[in-house]
Amino acid sequence: MLTSDRLLLVMRPYQIVATEEILTKIDISTNYKTLGTRDAGGYVWHTTGSGKTLTSFKTAQLASRVESVDKVLFVVDRKDLDYQTMKEYDRFEKGSANSNTSTAVLKRQLEDPSKKIIITTIQKLSNFISGNKQHPVYGDHVVLIFDECHRSQFGDMHTAITKAFKRYNLFGFTGTPIFAENSGSGGNPQLKTELAWFLFRPVFLSARR
Repeated sequence: MLTSDRLLLVMRPYQIVATEEILTKIDISTNYKTLGTRDAGGYVWHTTGSGKTLTSFKTAQLASRVESVDKVLFVVDRKDLDYQTMKEYDRFEKGSANSNTSTAVLKRQLEDPSKKIIITTIQKLSNFISGNKQHPVYGDHVVLIFDECHRSQFGDMHTAITKAFKRYNLFGFTGTPIFAENSGSGGNPQLKTELAWFLFRPVFLSARR
């Protein structure tokens, strides 16, 4: 694909496979009515420097074009990553995604059908859920993509998100997954009972650079 400054970017085979596997998972979970369950999600293990942001961008872009999908949320865990990711997405395709400076802006974007891809922090999303116990978006088909999910998916925010949204696919990208031997003692132990972490099954594993 061409970037906004007309540079050609070509995805590596493992990036293409990861994207295809996620899109297949979305289709299967929609057809078999398993949205909102563990079977509707998974994680992608891309090592640092292997093009994780490009993979996530193409995934979000193509997922937003799936007929049944209402929103794609790309969720990061720090404000600087929110800004950094927005810059990267804009480099891939100008205006392709919508970032937000506050929970109020996030709410407006979630209520705007034209805003298909939204970049936000997990903190803003958690604040939105806390302040909007009942909201129509919870019944929409939402694809949630978490960047560096090993850092953000052990606490109460994860539980709040998965309780609020009813029809979701949830995917995580990570370069350093947490397994039993390196899980440590922090976070909710109920989210650390699987070989990998929280509620993800592997969608695609890649150790290549």
